[in-house]
Amino acid sequence: MQGLRAAISSRSTAMPRHFVCRRWMSVRPMILESSTSPTRPPRKKMTIQQLNQMRHAGTPITMLTAYDFPTARALDTHGVDIALVGDSLAQVCLGLPSTTRLTLDEMLHHTRAVARGAVHPFIVADMPFGSYHASPEDAVRSAVRMVQDGHVEAVKLEGGPEIAATVRRISQVGVPVMAHVGLMPQRHTALSGYRVQGRDAPRARSVLDDALALEEAGAFAVVLEAIPHRLAEYITARLTIPTIGIGAGPGTSGQVLVWDDVMTRWHGKKAKFVRRFADVGHEEGRGIQNYISAVQDGSFPDAQTEGYEMATGEWEKFLEQVGDKEWRGMADGSHEHQRDDIVNSEGLPPPRLVRAI
Repeated sequence: MQGLRAAISSRSTAMPRHFVCRRWMSVRPMILESSTSPTRPPRKKMTIQQLNQMRHAGTPITMLTAYDFPTARALDTHGVDIALVGDSLAQVCLGLPSTTRLTLDEMLHHTRAVARGAVHPFIVADMPFGSYHASPEDAVRSAVRMVQDGHVEAVKLEGGPEIAATVRRISQVGVPVMAHVGLMPQRHTALSGYRVQGRDAPRARSVLDDALALEEAGAFAVVLEAIPHRLAEYITARLTIPTIGIGAGPGTSGQVLVWDDVMTRWHGKKAKFVRRFADVGHEEGRGIQNYISAVQDGSFPDAQTEGYEMATGEWEKFLEQVGDKEWRGMADGSHEHQRDDIVNSEGLPPPRLVRAI
C-alpha cells in the first residue's frame, strides 16, 4: 500500500494542466471573517484547492447537508468544510417518498437559502433526478441554472462511466462536479432498494472503475456511499482527488451525513452507518409539549414580562372612546376579557382583534 501511495503522489504532480487549473479555483472569491477572539484566527472561504490540500495532508474533510438558512448558518458558524444541499431534502423537508420526486425548481429554492447562510463552507448541491440525463447539453443548462439561480459553487451527480461525458462537459464550462458512486439513491428502484454495493469482487471492481472514470472526466471529488470500508480505502488510495464517505468506513478523505440523521430529527429507518450526535428531535418534542401546557394552564404569556403596556390614562381614554368604560380585564383582576353582552355606543359588540402569525 505504501508503494501504491508513493506512485499516486508522483502521479498527482504530473496531472494534465486543465485539471490543475480547474481544481485550484473556486467559484467564489476568498472571504475573510473578522475574528472576535484573539485565539481564533479569521476563517477563510473553503475552496477546491484547500480541499485538495486537506486530502494530501491527511486532514479529514467534514461535510453535512443543509436545506435552509438556519442550518447553513450553523454549519458556517461551527466550521463545517462543505455544505451539501442534498436531494434528501425531498424526504426530510418536503415529505416526498423518494429523491426522484424532487424537481430542479424545488432544489433551487433551497440552494438559494443555504447560499445566504453558508458564507465559508464550500457549497455543493445535488442535481435532481432527470436534470442531467437527457444529454450533456441539457445537463449543462441545468448546472448553469444551479450556479446562476441557485448560487451553488459545485454540483453533484450520481453515476458511473455512462455520465462521464456529462461530467466532462459540465466541468469544461466552469462548473465543478462532485461525483457519487456506490449506492446511488436516485437509482434505488433499479438497485432493488438501498443496498450495500461492491460486496463481491466483480462489483467492487465496477465501483472502482466508476470512480476512476469520473476522475478522468474531471470530477474534483467523489462521494462513496454504502460500500465495504476496505474498498473505499483502496479507491481513495487510487484516486488523486478527495473522496467523501457515507457508510464507507474511515479510510476516505472525509465524511458526510444528513443533518436530520445527525440531529435525530428524522424518525424513519436508521441506516447502519448513521450515528446520532445530538437529540434535537427529543428536545423539540419536549419544547412543544411544554408550550402546549403553558398555553393551556395560562402561564404563557405573562402579561408583565412578556407583554406590552399602555399608560393608564391612555387606556381609560380608549375605553371611553369605544363606550366600554366598565370593561375589566385580567390586569384588573378579572378574567372576563371576552364579553359578548357589552355593546359600544353604536349598539355593536366590540370588534375582536386578529393578528397574523
